[in-house]
Amino acid sequence: MSVAIIGSGFAGLAAADALISAGVDVDVYDERPHWGGHAHSIELDGFTFDEGPHVSFTSDERVKDVFAAGAGEVEHLEARITNYFRGHWLEHPAQCHLHGLDPELISRCIADLAREQASPRAVDTYADWCRARFGDTFAEEFPFAYTRKYWTVEAEMLTTDWVGSRVYPPKLEEVVRGALEPEQKGDFHYLSACRYPRRGGYQTFAGALVHEDALRLGSRVVGIDLDDSFLRLADGSTRGFDRLISTMPLPALIETIARAPSEVKRAAGELLCTSVVLVDIAVSRSDLSRHHWFYVYDEDVSFSRVSFPHMLAASNAPEGCGAIQVEVYHSRHRPLPCAPESLPGRAVEELVRLKVLASPGEVMWARHREVPYANVAFDHRRSAALDTIVPWVKSVGVALAGRYGEWGYHWTDDATRSGWDAARSILAAIP
Repeated sequence: MSVAIIGSGFAGLAAADALISAGVDVDVYDERPHWGGHAHSIELDGFTFDEGPHVSFTSDERVKDVFAAGAGEVEHLEARITNYFRGHWLEHPAQCHLHGLDPELISRCIADLAREQASPRAVDTYADWCRARFGDTFAEEFPFAYTRKYWTVEAEMLTTDWVGSRVYPPKLEEVVRGALEPEQKGDFHYLSACRYPRRGGYQTFAGALVHEDALRLGSRVVGIDLDDSFLRLADGSTRGFDRLISTMPLPALIETIARAPSEVKRAAGELLCTSVVLVDIAVSRSDLSRHHWFYVYDEDVSFSRVSFPHMLAASNAPEGCGAIQVEVYHSRHRPLPCAPESLPGRAVEELVRLKVLASPGEVMWARHREVPYANVAFDHRRSAALDTIVPWVKSVGVALAGRYGEWGYHWTDDATRSGWDAARSILAAIP
């Protein structure tokens, strides 16, 4: 049996490793010239940048062992996160650290939350969830603004399926205490202790899953023939397979299958995903922040999140230097604020305004990268669309894995397990 895997991110690599370990012939195709997928790391002039900020906080011991084997040496960190709001820095999460803001704003936040907790409202959308958990004032000033910047839609357009432990619903007394005291200690965030490779960037966590002889890099799949079981590549060549695992974005997968039914194609067109422009910035000093990353709620600032790669691992920047990465999200619902090539200059100006940078003269270089698939949006059309797409895909023998293959909110441990699950389903079907 030969298995073709489309995509060499954590899911595709995990599936390949499991199948190869079981004696199955595997080819892993990726249109990029490197493996790692959305967790790929690049190195330039001694600086290492990931494709967006990544840390591992999995509790899965098997995943921990695999990641540690890939990275070799691992940094163990206590995540330090903060928030920027109208000239103020608020520890994370902001709802528990309002100290220092305008007293009238704080009073309205507390009063609204007290009313909500006394008479809870029905929850049908993420907007409802935010109002019910935070009160109207905080919801409108913080998560609603951030949703427009990060998810690129209004909060009413999202379901609550993705929330889980990702957003902390505070107790009233926690909000009051956080308004009165400059520092409030507590376990308010799903991410506290985390791990990061000591060298090589985040993608090295997948190093133990890589089988170089199975990789077919620079091979973009442009067509899938399920009747005769072959892939058509962008260079015009074809490659056969017995079974297929796809981690490529679900809409792109459906587009490549010529005989996909019209209703499946229509459903694929309903799926929403954000794109992101990353701006990587090399800085001539390292004392930029004591935090690992921060969130920005101000809508006149282009970026929604800023991270400091050298704070995760000293090897991510030359000695005495610092690294900054900003994220600017867009989609068909929210265009970029300017041309992508203008974003590095704009980001530097805004970082000076936020006083993260002292002046543009500290910047050694800044460059942008466009990432077409960033976050899967859990809007109200997603569930119905997947109910149409996924059963058909499975019925024609294609196994799905990964964040974009399964169209979910996967972290890298979720993606790794989904790859193992896809491999297991194929092994179970072998006579």
